[in-house]
Amino acid sequence: MSMMVEHMTTVFRTIMNDTELNRLLYYKDDPLSSSLPDVQTLENYYDPVDDSPSILSSIIKRAPKTDDLTDQPICRLCVYLGNGIPKPSIQSVMLLDQDLMIDVYTHINTYEETEFRNLKITDRICDMLFNQNFAGIGKNIKYTRLLISNAPEGYLGYKLIFTFGAMK
Repeated sequence: MSMMVEHMTTVFRTIMNDTELNRLLYYKDDPLSSSLPDVQTLENYYDPVDDSPSILSSIIKRAPKTDDLTDQPICRLCVYLGNGIPKPSIQSVMLLDQDLMIDVYTHINTYEETEFRNLKITDRICDMLFNQNFAGIGKNIKYTRLLISNAPEGYLGYKLIFTFGAMK
């Protein structure tokens, strides 16, 4: 397995295993309530049940997939690599400043009317990734949050871009 695949696998596992983030993505009301079970312990978190997809495959994607968001109101993360730019001072294809893209989508009428759910999810992701030496890929050197102007109808979307230095 290449180093880049290993790094992305570590990033994806870290995100999908975070209890607080899963609660914010899955539960509609009072997601941080201790009366609700952890999402990862639910029967259909990893595996589909009946004809329904797994919770994990609905709320976290490994690519910017949004064409199915109009089926039901949910929150979703899309986690994927962005640009990899060689360091100007070290012209080497082995040392890149690598962008990690995370798109955060929340259904407006279901999640944003009662609270700022997108911002809560964004804050949690920033707590996990910003200014961290993360997954062996170097320290996060830059963070950007952009509004996604063409989010699916009924959704609010933000693109988070974390730039990590010295990825190999």
